[in-house]
Amino acid sequence: MALLVFLTACEDFLYQEPRLSQTNELTLSTFDGLQAATLGAYTPLYSSNWYGRDFPVVADLKGGNSKKGPISSGRFFTPYLWNNTPQASHGLWTTAYNMIARVNNVLEVIDGGFEEVGVEQSDIDQIAAECKFLRGLAYFDLARLFCQPIAQVGGTALGVPIMLVTENGQPERNTLGEVFAQIETDLLDAEAGLALVSPNGGTDAKGWATKHAAQALLARYYLYMEQWQDAADYATTVISSGDYPVYTEAEYTTWDLGGVWGTDAAPEIIFEVYGAEGNSSHSNWDVISYIMSPEGYGDINASLDVYNLYEDTDVRKGMFRNYEPNYVNDLWSTKYPGKAPDGNLREDNIPVLRISEMYLIRAEAILNGASVSGATAHGDLNAIRGNRGATLLDASNTTVSSVYLERRMELCYEGHELFDLARTGRNLVRVDYAGAVNQNIDFPDYRWAMPIPQAEMDANENMEQNPGY
Repeated sequence: MALLVFLTACEDFLYQEPRLSQTNELTLSTFDGLQAATLGAYTPLYSSNWYGRDFPVVADLKGGNSKKGPISSGRFFTPYLWNNTPQASHGLWTTAYNMIARVNNVLEVIDGGFEEVGVEQSDIDQIAAECKFLRGLAYFDLARLFCQPIAQVGGTALGVPIMLVTENGQPERNTLGEVFAQIETDLLDAEAGLALVSPNGGTDAKGWATKHAAQALLARYYLYMEQWQDAADYATTVISSGDYPVYTEAEYTTWDLGGVWGTDAAPEIIFEVYGAEGNSSHSNWDVISYIMSPEGYGDINASLDVYNLYEDTDVRKGMFRNYEPNYVNDLWSTKYPGKAPDGNLREDNIPVLRISEMYLIRAEAILNGASVSGATAHGDLNAIRGNRGATLLDASNTTVSSVYLERRMELCYEGHELFDLARTGRNLVRVDYAGAVNQNIDFPDYRWAMPIPQAEMDANENMEQNPGY
C-alpha cells in the first residue's frame, strides 16, 4: 500500500512523453511546433489521392479530355466508365479530412489564445491564415467531387460534414450552402492574414499559401457560386498585381524541359503543389507524371476531342506526343514530363492556381453581367490566345461558349473539365471514346457526385449516402 501511494504521488514527474510519440499538446505547445505542424499540413496535397495524381486525372478522364490508352496497368477504368460505387469511390475523402484534422489542431491552439515570448502576433496570424487557406481548399475540393454543383442544385442539397475541431465522432452531412459558407469564411480570413510573399521560403515559394493565392481561390469560389461581380473583382485584383505575367509562346513550350511548371520563376503560377520524393505523402510510382507518360505506366492518354480543338498555329497543340513508332495513333500530354534536370518521372510540380485561369474567370463573369473598368471578355481571352498563337477574337464572336472552349484548351489536365461541365449544367459528350458503356452522360444525373466511400458509411451511422448509389 505504501508503494502504491508513493508511485501515485510521483507519477507526474516520473512520466515523460516518448520522444518519438509526442502528444498534440506537447508538439503544439510552442510556436516552432505550430509552424512545423502547419508546414506538415501541406503534405497531403501531394498524395496520389489528391493533386499528386487522382484529383486532376479523374476530373479530366471523366470530363472527356483523357481516355484509356493502349497501355494499361489496370488503373482508372472505373471513373472513365462512370461506374464508381461506394466500394470504388475516390480516396480524396480520407486525405482531405486528414489535412482538415491537422489544421484544426493548430487552429484550436491559436484560437485558445496562444502566446509566446518573442513571437509577434503577426507571425501567429500568418500560421492561422495558412491553415484557413488549406481548410478552405480542402472543403472546396470535397464539395466539388462528392456533391452536386451548388449553382445547379442550390444550397439545401447534401454537402459534406464540417469539422472545425478534430475529435472522434459520427457527424452528419451539412448542407451544401453551409459548406460553401464555411469555405468563404476560411478564404476571407486567409486573405486578411496571409502575406504577399510567404515567409516559409524554401525551394519553391509558390508551394506556400499567399494573399494572392487566397484571392485567386476566392475568384474561383465566386465563379462556382455565380457571384459574377465578386469573381471578376477578385480575378482583377490578382491580374492587376502584375506579379504573374501570362506565359509567352516560348515559355509555354519549355514546360517539357524544366518539369511541368519549371522553377520558382514560373511566371503564371500563383499556387502549386511542390513535388519532391522527400515529401511524406509521395506515392513512389503512383504519381501523375508516371500515369500520364508511356515511359511510365502510360494508362492515361489524350483524347482527340481536346486535341482537335487547337489550331495548327497554337503552340498548345505541340504539347502532345505520340511516341512513335510504337503508338502512332495515340497521344499523351506533356504537361507532366518529370522534373529537370533528369526528367525524373517520380516528381512534378502540380498547378492549382495560375493567372490564365484568372483571365478566364473574369471573361466569364463579364459575359454574365460583371463590369470591370477597362476589361472586356474578348480582351481577357486574347491575353491568353495572343500568347499561344491562336486567332484573336473580337466582341462579335466572344460568347460564354468561347470561354468554355478556352478553359478546356488552356486548363486541360489540370483538373477542371469535369467540374466546369457540372457547374454549368452541360452534358458530357465524348466522341473519341475507348469504353463499352456510358460514353455520354447527361446533366442532371446522380453520378455527377461521387459516392461517399463505403468505409465512411460503415464507420459512421449518421452518414447519408448520395442518392442513386
